[in-house]
Amino acid sequence: MSNKKKKKHPAPAAQPAERRAPADCPVQPPRTAKLMGALCYLNVLILIPACSRWRHDDFVKFHLNQGLVLLALATVCACVGFLPHGSEMGLTLTLLVDALSLVGLVQTLRGLKAPLPGVRNITKGFHPFD
Repeated sequence: MSNKKKKKHPAPAAQPAERRAPADCPVQPPRTAKLMGALCYLNVLILIPACSRWRHDDFVKFHLNQGLVLLALATVCACVGFLPHGSEMGLTLTLLVDALSLVGLVQTLRGLKAPLPGVRNITKGFHPFD
């Protein structure tokens, strides 16, 4: 026998912090659900998730309702732009709706289900995809 001591293997270390999910971390929706939710904020492309099986998913349904409200608001703002002396106001309102669409798009791609400011009250009373 040799005089070498046998090395004891240390107990397996706990998982690194970056691999463990915190207890308060929300579960991320599937990638396809995020993409379908993102389409809800791109005007007429809302028809793709609205006509697919993803319209039954809670995450996509939430963004479908908000996207539909934003599409209706964008249509109203465009109509205001055609009124006499309403072109500047119509353009300003359309830019505001486009900014809200961009915020919704980013939130969707991050996997969040946060209501958009100002749209929340309209969406509560008007939710055709429930």
